[in-house]
Amino acid sequence: MNSAQGRQRTDFRTESEINLYVDGIAANGMRYGAVFELQMDVLQPSGFNGASSGASTGTGVDYDELYGFVKGSWGELRFGQEDSAASLMQVRRPSVLWMGTDDAWDEFTVNSVNGTPYIMSGVNDGNDASKIIYLSPQLAGFDVGLSYSPNRFEGENFLNPSNTVAFQRDFTGLTNEISAALRYRGTFGDVGIAASFVAQFADAARQSVNGTPIAVKAQNVTAYSGGLVVRAFGFAVGGEYTWGNYNGSAPAGASLAKGLDGSKHWVLGGTYTIGALGLGVMYGSGTQDNGANVEDRTQTYLGIGAQYVLAPGMTLFANWNQIEDKNVPFGSVAATGTTLAQFGPGDNTRNIQVLVGGVRVAF
Repeated sequence: MNSAQGRQRTDFRTESEINLYVDGIAANGMRYGAVFELQMDVLQPSGFNGASSGASTGTGVDYDELYGFVKGSWGELRFGQEDSAASLMQVRRPSVLWMGTDDAWDEFTVNSVNGTPYIMSGVNDGNDASKIIYLSPQLAGFDVGLSYSPNRFEGENFLNPSNTVAFQRDFTGLTNEISAALRYRGTFGDVGIAASFVAQFADAARQSVNGTPIAVKAQNVTAYSGGLVVRAFGFAVGGEYTWGNYNGSAPAGASLAKGLDGSKHWVLGGTYTIGALGLGVMYGSGTQDNGANVEDRTQTYLGIGAQYVLAPGMTLFANWNQIEDKNVPFGSVAATGTTLAQFGPGDNTRNIQVLVGGVRVAF
């Protein structure tokens, strides 16, 4: 894009996670413990032509989730690095392994400044900022969840008392992140139903990186999403609709500049499972405001995929992903407009086709 060379057309990737669960039961029946989820993170490998980051092998490991918990008949309380209540409980479109509007295909694309690869993800998109979460027990098919995070940072925060800028860190990004979810799961004869309504809110940054107040503060973040999935006789059909004042790849993940309209997306999906074979199809569309006199960014997605359980814990999968991405921003977006990425003379539309195939081993 914008005179960039095309990338290699084929590639192999390796991904891994190790999950450790430690739990116990107190004399009063309360369960307690901790979860440690280690992941081989997205780190730049040796040979990358750019700034160095992480392990040179591309196989560096860090924590994805890391939290403690206590639970009983009253529900469960989690504390630490974990997804928000909305992210944990949101009902999204059905899919087969590694296929979706925000799944594996984006790792094989080149992206411009502020040109996030996808704009149709789940609320919060799995951000694991340190937080406290309450998940209720299920009652008549319904359960609720609440979470709070003071900011979007995780891990330790070692402040240098001789550096006044360090103390301003928390107000340079989103703060006071509150998330809530209501979910229903039940069966009626041979028909299973899952539905949810979730929301997430946060205050926009109010200070620059050097601690000075931001003159024109962005809009506070709001994100809402409703989802429904119906399952029967091997079929599953459903979808999601998400909207709110946010920007970027994740609903509730970034604030929207003052004067911009809110973002939205919808996705429909269906799967069919017979024995070890699963088939899936998905279609969706999302829009985000690009400011005055510039057409909205509009992204559409079509995916077709299959998965096959070859042996216990071993699944083969393949999917075809086709994305049309119109008016991708090449810089920051403001109410006055933005610069659009170019994919040829006078061409602001990016067409992406990605075929993904692989094997997943889980035990």
